[in-house]
Amino acid sequence: MIIDIFKTSIFKTFIKNEEYINYFINFLQIEKKLNQKNTISNIGGFQSKSFNILNNNKIAEDIFIKPATEYIKQFNKNYKIELSNFWINCNNKNDYNLLHNHQESNISGVYYIKVPENSGRIVFQNGDLTKMNSKNQFYFDDANFYSRYFIPVYQYDLILFSSETLHYVEPNRSNEERISVAFNLILK
Repeated sequence: MIIDIFKTSIFKTFIKNEEYINYFINFLQIEKKLNQKNTISNIGGFQSKSFNILNNNKIAEDIFIKPATEYIKQFNKNYKIELSNFWINCNNKNDYNLLHNHQESNISGVYYIKVPENSGRIVFQNGDLTKMNSKNQFYFDDANFYSRYFIPVYQYDLILFSSETLHYVEPNRSNEERISVAFNLILK
């Protein structure tokens, strides 16, 4: 019998909806015009300020709440889920996001709006830093032995994960923008 301990689960789904994509692209354009930006985990690029409310309930429900409800049901749990905050990331050539986590919430996520080829994967870092020097990652092709887990992403992908999970985004090596909506959710 194998007992997995200290397991980290990533939920990935696909939400193709051009109306939602256009909504967030327009949102980004307005924020860029207002030059309302943050520098938190981003090196280069544009990271909008954080918002607590999305003025479109249908999009908030379909992008944030429904997928998170499906995710937590995998653990036989049923909580009320509320949006804590969201922001938009836009990485141009060579821009990236540093290793970080989102400890102020329960579940974090990313919805991918525009993802050119070679624009950077999201990478999850094992919090056990002893894994960084472990030889076992070369012997076992199993995520339990990895120090990092690379997830290729595509337009319309939505990824959810526990907020304390360390992650970063590789540099954008394309000549086009890579746009994503990052968000945090709270369980009640």
